[in-house]
Amino acid sequence: MSPSNSLHELYTHPAVQEFGAALRRSLRRGDNFASITDLEFAETREAFAEAIKRFLRRYETLARKMELRRPPQEALEQLTGLVDTYGVKLVRAALISHALVEEEIQETSETQPIGGAS
Repeated sequence: MSPSNSLHELYTHPAVQEFGAALRRSLRRGDNFASITDLEFAETREAFAEAIKRFLRRYETLARKMELRRPPQEALEQLTGLVDTYGVKLVRAALISHALVEEEIQETSETQPIGGAS
């Protein structure tokens, strides 16, 4: 891995953070363990693409029901570029790691009305 392809850059990339946060919401609010499993077993680019497709399909159902924010198209496109740069194993590790870390404060208030009403 070259210095320009550091793990820090991968883990802090906005697309990884965006999809990792969506995976976290899916896991914690919808018990979507199937998507984590799909990603765990994705070894090739094709399998990774299929795992992301299945995750987004499941997430869409949850997002509609719970009014959750969806990852933007730009993040999806960037994520596929990261797979080309870093490989499936590192990107999948970054996504799963983001999904399993402690939830950020902004995500807990994500569905609250603007103005901070609790």
